[in-house]
Amino acid sequence: MNIIEIKKMLNTLIEYEDSTITYTIPGWIELVYSKAFETFQITTVVDGKTFSYYDVDTASDALYMTLNSEKKEAL
Repeated sequence: MNIIEIKKMLNTLIEYEDSTITYTIPGWIELVYSKAFETFQITTVVDGKTFSYYDVDTASDALYMTLNSEKKEAL
């Protein structure tokens, strides 16, 4: 998934009213968007680290880097 696709996905999440939406890649990461708090939360399942982001650009950059760093480690 490239950075443009990630930003498009995150912008789509913002459009849902009064929702908390969770995307999970099993054993890898969990992405949560909370409409109530207007935040994106990324948790890496392996180490349990959680980071919160307040805008699409920062969240998409973090998600992109997380996804790509995991791919590199798998090689």
